[in-house]
Amino acid sequence: MEAGPLSDAQRAVLDARFLQPPFPPAAAADLLGVLRGLQLDAGAVLMRQGDPGDDMYLVLSGSVAVQIVTASGEPVRVDAIATGGVVGEMALLTGQPRTATVVALEPTEVASLSRADFEAVAQRHPEALNVFLHRVLPRLRRTQLVAVLTDLFGPLEPQAQADLEKHLEWREIPGGATLFRQGDAGDDVYIVVNGRLRVSVASDDALASERIVEEAGRGRAVGEVSLLTGEARAATVTAVRDSDLLRLSRASFEALLDVRPRAMMTIARSAARRLRDTATQARRAPGPTSFALIAAGDPRLLVPLAAGLARQLGTLAGDSERCVLLDSGAVDRRLGRPGIAQSGPGSFVHESLVAWMASLEREHAYTVLCADAGDSEWTRRCLRAADRVLVVARAGDASDLGAVEAHARATLPAARYELVLVHADDASQPSGTLPWLEARGFAAHHHVRLAVEGDVRRLARAVCGRANALVLGGGGARGFAHLGALRALDEAGIEIHTIGGTSIGSVIAGARALGLGHDDLTGLARAFASRRRILDRTLPIVALTEGAKVTAIYRGVFGERRIEDLWLPYFAVSSGLSRAEAVLHTRGELWLAARASTAVPAIFPPIVAADREVLVDGNVMNNMPLDVMRTRCEGGTLIGVNPMPSMLKTRPYECGPSVSGWKALAGRMKLFGVRLRAPNMIGTVMRATEINSANRMRQPAFRALADLLIEPPVGGYAIHNYGAWEPIVEIGYQSAKAALGAWHREGATGG
Repeated sequence: MEAGPLSDAQRAVLDARFLQPPFPPAAAADLLGVLRGLQLDAGAVLMRQGDPGDDMYLVLSGSVAVQIVTASGEPVRVDAIATGGVVGEMALLTGQPRTATVVALEPTEVASLSRADFEAVAQRHPEALNVFLHRVLPRLRRTQLVAVLTDLFGPLEPQAQADLEKHLEWREIPGGATLFRQGDAGDDVYIVVNGRLRVSVASDDALASERIVEEAGRGRAVGEVSLLTGEARAATVTAVRDSDLLRLSRASFEALLDVRPRAMMTIARSAARRLRDTATQARRAPGPTSFALIAAGDPRLLVPLAAGLARQLGTLAGDSERCVLLDSGAVDRRLGRPGIAQSGPGSFVHESLVAWMASLEREHAYTVLCADAGDSEWTRRCLRAADRVLVVARAGDASDLGAVEAHARATLPAARYELVLVHADDASQPSGTLPWLEARGFAAHHHVRLAVEGDVRRLARAVCGRANALVLGGGGARGFAHLGALRALDEAGIEIHTIGGTSIGSVIAGARALGLGHDDLTGLARAFASRRRILDRTLPIVALTEGAKVTAIYRGVFGERRIEDLWLPYFAVSSGLSRAEAVLHTRGELWLAARASTAVPAIFPPIVAADREVLVDGNVMNNMPLDVMRTRCEGGTLIGVNPMPSMLKTRPYECGPSVSGWKALAGRMKLFGVRLRAPNMIGTVMRATEINSANRMRQPAFRALADLLIEPPVGGYAIHNYGAWEPIVEIGYQSAKAALGAWHREGATGG
């Protein structure tokens, strides 16, 4: 195929389609002087997927088909471009390899414009570039639209695709804006082309106004339930970042239902899944994929942290090339245009730069955007394009709010901000986290030593929703099964990135988060095995025990360490008597959280919190906090260890409605021929605290929150039989080992 000068007829087509005012006449003449005409026979290949991208083509007559090769290797036609259309337009900006193959459907004429020629004209007539790029923008958008429709509905026939496009409306929504609110009338559905939306509902929790249900990224639909049912919106949807959406109205949906029922059934199935998952609390949207790093203090931390994060995300994606790392210099180098990264929304290349970054995000599993040191246009672009904003600071520095973060929070209040504190490579323990958390709200915080690969790996898994999370339930002495389960997890090579628990589970989880090994955990079990070391009986006005001994054990194990200063993210659950709700401990002294979580009513004194809430054992409200961990680890792998039997073997008790303590003692000691057999008070109280949670654990929907649920068969041991810790540990080990083996045989990898 030889290109030649344009004919008069071809010039006329170009002039009418693309070069009318306000395109400057002098620029039009220069552009026509560098365009070259090309004749294509039917079936001729204009470009191939993967070829270098050096030229853009304007279709002057005829038509071409756009094909992509799917993951299975099959070519799929995704578009057809007729006279007046544009193909290969991203080559003018990026010069990146072609993302599709283009074939002539019939004898076709095209005009070729090389990147070098276009840039030469643009240098002489910079104002013309803006006009020209805006005229090819609809094609840029259509390329993204077709890709999303293919992802959502599968390969579509050209006519089916055309029918869909005719009814879809393109919408842009800036980060922080609300798409619709809970209770609004709902008569349309929105499909995310680029960006991320947050779905939230009004919360029953007095301490929180809303509860986040999910975040919807590229290719996800929101609002489909209202579209189908006609009911008011069940949730509020807010843009986490600048987002491009496709709107489909109810009228259009009903019209398409007649002619394209299979495609519309995809939306109906999405609504059904949403209703099912909302009912079961099991909705797991794909995790975030785009991360902006901004400095809160020393900007020199950004580059090494961004490089380490990108490396770990690439490993998670299976290939280092599947994660792209961009800073302003990298953008300038990739596009061959010094300073282009600093182009703002008013720039003539803004729309094309947005489209280019969107295409990079689509082509890679993860995107890491490293902001400039200051509040530049590139920094603002990073913030607008990120699913998560990671605020990077050096541990020990002042926690003052910097200019970059201040602007980000003012302009993008809906963004999710997470704190990354970078510690010295030889730091043994984090410290000084609380001032950072108190100064402003962070959705999460992370501790990292740049030279410690495990720290950066934990950060990568946490931010992209692929952390391995472990929940340890309560169960009194039966909870020593956790020690065996931890040993089995370690032997299986499963790295835990976040941990939490209730009651005895909170104690063992806290010890693990502190970094204690198996020998230390065994020593803790021995301490609990001795009643003399934990029970200090007193006048039973507040509780049967004084609580000083068990408190001393916790303070001896945990010292003065604070929860927010742990390498491994941790939480404990206690129960608030005043507000009748579970209380989540994510800050403060570790020993105090463990003590509150294990304050068995009537056995140990309750803990009175700073707000005067009375805290008792977490078993009362949530003995197995799978739901809490699921919200914290998002789509990560959740492993639960539940030592609490849902049902106990009936014991041969013999007693009436009135029981003498003296007779019960005689019956227990088999004195004087007394046959009375009554339940033990401590055992009864401890079992009573967990029966609500035991009933909850029978519900399949709740159990489904865990990817792997390990339930050691320890019901044969009394809940207060701490002296039997050794066989209980062994049962925990063997049952966890068997469960992990079966899980791996089913194809699970633990994250």
